[in-house]
Amino acid sequence: MPGTRFFIADVKVTKQPGFGLFNIAGYWRRKYRGKVEYEGEYLLTNLTSSPEAIAAFKCRSGIEAMFKDCKTGGYNLEKSRANNQRLTTLILLIAIAYSFVPPTGQKNQEYGNSKICG
Repeated sequence: MPGTRFFIADVKVTKQPGFGLFNIAGYWRRKYRGKVEYEGEYLLTNLTSSPEAIAAFKCRSGIEAMFKDCKTGGYNLEKSRANNQRLTTLILLIAIAYSFVPPTGQKNQEYGNSKICG
């Protein structure tokens, strides 16, 4: 059900040799602003608690979105064929652009344009 969490320690998840035991953290986000996620999420982890695993997963989600932006979401760094100096400059510009996103989103929310920010 939405809003529930669980944590199961030391689970064997494969029969193949070479893999040890893992922990499984599961959670289903609670209803927020009238929206409910269709299903919960299960995280295979070596971390020792559910809150720790969920926090790490949330950080990873933001990083994954940034990688997508850099690869296929508009910046296309892999196809740029830039030399080291030019690639470094492009990455620096992307970092500067990312630093402006949170304040811009906050201003949009203050002006009542929160639908623009997702």
